[in-house]
Amino acid sequence: MQMQGRAMWRGLALCMASASVYAMGQDSAQTPLRAGASAASASDMGRDTANAAFAGPFAGGWEACAGARSPDECHRYQLVQRGERICGTWSYVASGREYEGRLIARATSATAARRTHVCGRAGSMTTTECDAGWQRTDTPLHLCNGRLGDMPGADGRCVADHLPMSESSERVADLLAQDWVQACLSMNP
Repeated sequence: MQMQGRAMWRGLALCMASASVYAMGQDSAQTPLRAGASAASASDMGRDTANAAFAGPFAGGWEACAGARSPDECHRYQLVQRGERICGTWSYVASGREYEGRLIARATSATAARRTHVCGRAGSMTTTECDAGWQRTDTPLHLCNGRLGDMPGADGRCVADHLPMSESSERVADLLAQDWVQACLSMNP
């Protein structure tokens, strides 16, 4: 399981590097957003100039490890953002099984977004395998106090337990190299 997870992250990093170059050629005038910079600045995340085109408030690696028996069992998001469009991966371990998949979201502000499409190993986040297509959803992503949250809080309060990951630049580069991420950032679907 550990090797699979690492291979997935490496594959994501290679993808991000290619998409970064691709997108810079298409939209070099776009001003990157970076909310949550107090939690992790672009330099802390190891972003280079090419990756800056995909920096936004939600961009980067995020993990929640409360209750995890090992670092491999943390719940993770790896996200890239271009304007309002957020594309990325998610992974978690439950009942000794690893679940991973992809997501598409739309930022509605510097601190709020809605996931619109998901796919992956069937579990609590999706029932649709990525090879079969996308499952529509309408679930939150939000930022507060330098953390990422994926569940609504009671009375509209922000509940966020995913901390910025310190070594996410390689994983982001891997993500950008994937064809599906390039399509996602180009607004497809």
